[in-house]
Amino acid sequence: MTESDEPGLGTGGYTWPRGLRCVRCGARTEPRYDTEGCLDCRDRGIPSALLAEYDLSGLDGSSLRRRWGARREGMWSYRELLPIPPEHVVTMREGATPLVELPGEGTHRSERVLVKDERRNPTGSFKDRFYSTAVSWAAWYGHGTVALASSGNAGVSAAAYGALAGLECVVVATPDIGEVWRGLVELHGGRMLFASDAAERWEILRGRAEEQGWAVLTNTSAVPVSSLWVGIEGYKTMAYEIVEDLGTAPEAVTVPVSRGDGFAGLWAGFRELHELGVIDRLPRMIAAERYPSLSVALRDGLELPPEQEVDPDSLAVSIGNPQATVMSLRVLRESGGTAVVCSEEELRSATARLGASGIAAELSSAASLVAARRLRRNGTGDVVALLTSRASHQPAAFR
Repeated sequence: MTESDEPGLGTGGYTWPRGLRCVRCGARTEPRYDTEGCLDCRDRGIPSALLAEYDLSGLDGSSLRRRWGARREGMWSYRELLPIPPEHVVTMREGATPLVELPGEGTHRSERVLVKDERRNPTGSFKDRFYSTAVSWAAWYGHGTVALASSGNAGVSAAAYGALAGLECVVVATPDIGEVWRGLVELHGGRMLFASDAAERWEILRGRAEEQGWAVLTNTSAVPVSSLWVGIEGYKTMAYEIVEDLGTAPEAVTVPVSRGDGFAGLWAGFRELHELGVIDRLPRMIAAERYPSLSVALRDGLELPPEQEVDPDSLAVSIGNPQATVMSLRVLRESGGTAVVCSEEELRSATARLGASGIAAELSSAASLVAARRLRRNGTGDVVALLTSRASHQPAAFR
């Protein structure tokens, strides 16, 4: 039996989802291009994401685990649970990022803080997992241009993978995007378009995409839903790597969350490993947020996280959206997790703490350490703090 012949796998050793399921109402549709979410929930005023759902019943978790452990192909070592044929993968060996223990953060060996260091990806952020998968899909389906709205890291990653795939990349941003991010987008051949404010980005994306046939990979509405489900699948591989390194699931995972694509992808990965019998428990998922959108929704029992007032001078731009998603709220409730609001002062302190351990991280990334320290007060077990991007993209935060 070859790898592609194993029962339950799609032709060529990858798995296509059996459908897309709404994270709120549970309705399932056929897999399709989508960034608008469930139309029924949108009509009810609660825009909700459609995420991939797989039939894993024919897969053997132990066999997959042995196969994955023998490979050295970054995140595409886990190709059996990703929706792209291997021959269409656009990759720079993203993934395989290490877990780094932070000394002095835990009380004893069974209570550690471990950083999942996503700075090690090719363009310096965890967005590479999304754009390797999403750009692979766009090229596979014959699109000539990919487009997105971005405040920084996503634009750099999309431009890099677009260049590798031979696709044009259009990044819609506001004029205050950091010069380093803008320069890197243009270095990779990406084309910048500027909107007057964040809300106008969605109008430009929707209008130009329809006119010119762009494949839009990110959220396209002012009330946030999610980015393209195919890209979110790439984030699952962080969960696979964490479990491979630890041998089990951690007690909790803290994640800087804005709209929560990575948050949702991580949770999907852990759930799949649990369904496959690779792990016998699931971690608590902890959202580290700059503004209390998720916190208020949890406290007040809301279905839609409310929009919050933002600090226009905040440097935590990567987690700077004023409103969280139903998708992220669903992860918190399913996992028994919670949300932690991070102040600018706490983020700077956590960034300095990481720097003292030799880790130079973007200010927004340090939110995961703020949340991990809050959990430490309750004496939990191993906590994995997701470090999403490197400091060199945002020099103004360290002056």
